Amino acid sequence: MAKKRKNELDRAAVFGAILGEIETGVETQAATGVGLSDLRYNDSQPRKHFDNAALSDLAESIRERGVLEPIIVRRVGTGYEVVAGERRARAARMAGLSEVPAVIVELDDREALEIAITENLQREDLNAVEETEAVLGLLELVLEAPRADVVALLQALYGEERGRGGSRPIDRARREETLGIFRRLGRFSVSSFVSNRLPILEFPPELLDAVRSGQLAFTKAQAIARLEDRRAQRLLLAEAVGEDLSLSQIRRRITELRQGDRRAVSSSSAAGVSPDAQRLVTSTKRLLNRRRLAGLGAAKLGRVTELLDELNRLLVED
Repeated sequence: MAKKRKNELDRAAVFGAILGEIETGVETQAATGVGLSDLRYNDSQPRKHFDNAALSDLAESIRERGVLEPIIVRRVGTGYEVVAGERRARAARMAGLSEVPAVIVELDDREALEIAITENLQREDLNAVEETEAVLGLLELVLEAPRADVVALLQALYGEERGRGGSRPIDRARREETLGIFRRLGRFSVSSFVSNRLPILEFPPELLDAVRSGQLAFTKAQAIARLEDRRAQRLLLAEAVGEDLSLSQIRRRITELRQGDRRAVSSSSAAGVSPDAQRLVTSTKRLLNRRRLAGLGAAKLGRVTELLDELNRLLVED
């Protein structure tokens, strides 16, 4: 058996530690203190948004009890790159620590990214967009295939499960690798992922950003995305975030918007007004209600007044 390199941690043991599947007798390297100033973060890792309030809570816990679980890093140049545990590292810095316990491993770029993706998925605190992109990213790595091919394979497996065979047979090795990943993650079946998560890829950018940043729950974004009119989508998104609408309130607003569109088409046709112009009138009336304006601060109210003055000038000039 080949001798392990110094400071090398068995890759299977790393995944075992992440997945909670370490078997008795598997040796792991002891943690050592690593300076926070020597750390750098991987831009390719799946987590893009860190909630400041949650980080503050974790930092307070670290001040009281320290960092209970070491992070995983690899050597890069004269410092270290965080493979797993970026949130803990950020919170430790916020808590005023100068170093953090870490397990140092030797990994190539692909192995490091694969572990980062798997670790984040197992912690179950990614938002839905990050989670979807992480699963697809993991499949791209393992299958060594571009995203389009991964999506096509998932859709073919989905059809196969429903007795709808495709025109080309699915490669057996790829099928087993893909199903194995889903079994290991234990979060989705292929069917549920294709049905509930792949549609995220079709969301408009502003909806994706709202979910990524934690401003909007995935289920709310999913409902808003079903609106056919992009202008109506943007208006409802602003309303949902600004007023923290519940899912049931969003669904009611969607029903109202669709009913309003049907009425607008009928009335505007009779009056010679375009549906787009009618939607603009309806949306403006809804936004400029007394309750919403009363809740604005002085700065925002002043800005709204400026915009209305500009709108008035534009309409008068025409």
